[in-house]
Amino acid sequence: MQNSKTKKLVEMSILVALAFVLDYVANIYSGWFWPFGGSISISLVPLAVIAFRYGWVAGFLSGFTMGLLQLLTGAYIMHPIQVLFDYPLPYAVLGFAGFFASKVNVVEVGQRSLYIWLATGIGSIARLACHIISGVVFFADYAPEGMNPVVYSVGYNTPFVLASYILSAIILVVLYKRYANQLVRIQKEKVVTPSSETAASV
Repeated sequence: MQNSKTKKLVEMSILVALAFVLDYVANIYSGWFWPFGGSISISLVPLAVIAFRYGWVAGFLSGFTMGLLQLLTGAYIMHPIQVLFDYPLPYAVLGFAGFFASKVNVVEVGQRSLYIWLATGIGSIARLACHIISGVVFFADYAPEGMNPVVYSVGYNTPFVLASYILSAIILVVLYKRYANQLVRIQKEKVVTPSSETAASV
């Protein structure tokens, strides 16, 4: 049991670190396109793997941790609530992909791909909602004159979230087709032998 917990923590730590590095690299070039934050990143890939292997709670906590790490790399800060909605929370809700963990782990390949798209799509929609709320509340003054802040926020945030979702989902589908044996976490069922059945009936 202890070894299992240790393995889980090690896996999650490595994958969170990978997500952080992927996002950091993406942010290097994305500042030209999204000056107030945002990037086309595949950091969703390792975070989704955590969520699929260990459920949405593990995915949520891992994403939240990854968002906190981002604050160490020059986050755009205006207000504590804005920080929450632009960094820890958007990555945390990507963990909602874990709602479909049981499906991803047990269904056939074709169905698995469908659930990967669905799961990461739900997480990405939740992430987009966080960014849009932050944009409307805290970045409305940056909207062009006469433009509705909601329209501005949707237009600013949707392209990079949508592109990140599509790229990440494609990569995940390929990974789960080629490396399913390594990625799929199968719960071992208790094997009932004739002797154990006899002992139980005594």
